[in-house]
Amino acid sequence: MKLISGRPVYSVSEVNSFARDSLEKMSFWVEGEVSSFKGLNTHYRYLYFDLKDSQTKYKLPCILEPEIYNALNFKVTDGQKIIALGNLTLWEKDGRYQMYVHQIEEFGEGILLAQLEMLKKKLEKRGYFKMEFKKTLPAYPTNIAVISSSVSDAWQDFKKHSIDLFPLIKITFFDVVVQGEKSAQQIISALKKADQMSFDTIVLVRGGGSIEDLSPYNDEAVAEAIFKAKTPIVVGVGHEKDVTIAQLVADIAASTPTDAAKIITANFVTLTHQLRFYLDQMSKSITIFFSLNFQNLDLLLNKLIFHKQSYQEISTRFAFLEQSLSGARRKIFDHSQNALQSLFASLKRSWGLNFHNASERHKQITDKLYLLSPKNTLSRGYSIATDSQNRILRDIKSVAIGSKIKVRLSKGLLLSKVLEKQARQVL
Repeated sequence: MKLISGRPVYSVSEVNSFARDSLEKMSFWVEGEVSSFKGLNTHYRYLYFDLKDSQTKYKLPCILEPEIYNALNFKVTDGQKIIALGNLTLWEKDGRYQMYVHQIEEFGEGILLAQLEMLKKKLEKRGYFKMEFKKTLPAYPTNIAVISSSVSDAWQDFKKHSIDLFPLIKITFFDVVVQGEKSAQQIISALKKADQMSFDTIVLVRGGGSIEDLSPYNDEAVAEAIFKAKTPIVVGVGHEKDVTIAQLVADIAASTPTDAAKIITANFVTLTHQLRFYLDQMSKSITIFFSLNFQNLDLLLNKLIFHKQSYQEISTRFAFLEQSLSGARRKIFDHSQNALQSLFASLKRSWGLNFHNASERHKQITDKLYLLSPKNTLSRGYSIATDSQNRILRDIKSVAIGSKIKVRLSKGLLLSKVLEKQARQVL
């Protein structure tokens, strides 16, 4: 250190030395993927490699003692997942920091698979995988929540086989990170929110990947959120060979995102096929019907044309019929008038003759009645005797001596008293 203008000034070497002393006090375990590994080489004291972050692709330079490497029970290769214990140091000449590795452990699928199996057994004991707790998917789900990444191929595959085919399906999309440290918590938050929104079903989809990539779907908290949800949940993660905890807990486990879409739309597809079948059957039936009835249709067409022509001639026929009816009416009227006049004359003659004959008969009857009438009898000198009650006296027995009687003459009436009765008639 020097004093320049009263200020302490350090050289580059001194700064790098300070940095090295500070870094070498830091010791920790680091997880990463081996990259640019250089094996044993007699020209170098150390083995050199980088630890790479699989998500950010950031690198941490590492150095390893050959003795430590030779003591390992596995070979280190590029792309391998490891965890390394070491402390940071600084290559003072270049001002480049690196990690001095003291211990290496393999951190790959073997360890993760073992942890996964332990979690499976734990959740199985809780009953998370039992069929009795599985909820039934609605026959025709139309209101669906999808939890995935908006930039993933999984979402595009699901969309292609669902709403692109059946626009009546409504999807509410929950965009989440599908891998990494924040993924599990985002998935859980989306699940809880969607479960309160009365969807027909909730769908979790993402593409395939390594066991590390799929770790959010093997997370215990995610499994618990799926199990406790009230809404039926479909999970389609990875490829057919991938089976995650989320799929085992889900009500419906799909092998891929595409398979999840096909499960959701299965009844829609069946219904579409049925409708197409019925349409084909109807089309065939109509074709057969028209084929079998073509001659009948042709005959009906000819009849229709004939009737059309007949209808066109109706006005002419009506005019002819009108003239014929008018002539017939005049003839009938004239004939009826002549017949009526003839009948009237005949009736007049018959009435005159009958009247004459009736008058003659009336005169004869009148004459006979006159001859027989009491008045005519009285005019010839006869009389009619009646008692006080105007009863005609025909027998002297009906009259007592001393009774008063009436005697009707041709002209006038006599009131008499019976003095004597004689049984003998005087002519």
